[in-house]
Amino acid sequence: MAATCPACALADLTVPVPAALRDRETRLDRPTRKLLAVPDEPVARSRTSTVLLLLAVLSALSTLDALALLVRSEAGGPVHALLSLLCRAAVTVALYRASTALRRAADRRHQAAGTWPATRQQWRPVYALWQAAWLCRGCRAAFLPADPLRPDFPPSPPLSFEHFRTWLTETARRTETAHHPSPAPEQPTAPAA
Repeated sequence: MAATCPACALADLTVPVPAALRDRETRLDRPTRKLLAVPDEPVARSRTSTVLLLLAVLSALSTLDALALLVRSEAGGPVHALLSLLCRAAVTVALYRASTALRRAADRRHQAAGTWPATRQQWRPVYALWQAAWLCRGCRAAFLPADPLRPDFPPSPPLSFEHFRTWLTETARRTETAHHPSPAPEQPTAPAA
């Protein structure tokens, strides 16, 4: 079952966007493929950086411990043990503060960029819209037919490929806002007489 294009009213030249990108017979050119590609899924904070930081801390502590053993073997005494303890503590605090500063800077950059979707939960409706979108090869327009995801979902106007991804994101954002509205502010009640 083909969807009818809202621009040229033809159904025989329409194909779902995901199928058009996979089609090897009538391959789309590279710029068009890029414009119609699924929006990137947001990536959560990397666990790899945390693991690397932990390994750096353990490595630093191990190095300081070896250095402390070297110093103790020559002169020995409680002063060197205290120095070893203070060095380990200083390195641990410095690495922790550096890690915290890097994470805060990354969070500020992410918020300043204002990227949406920022979470996988926000990305899912964008992906669902992308899967339901159609492409008309005749007039080179992308569109969403009526009722693709649920009965109350309106059809889209014909979209140029340049505006397709922006439209997907904005439509998904509006849909999410409609389903998860912000709580209404409390209305003051009149005192009872």
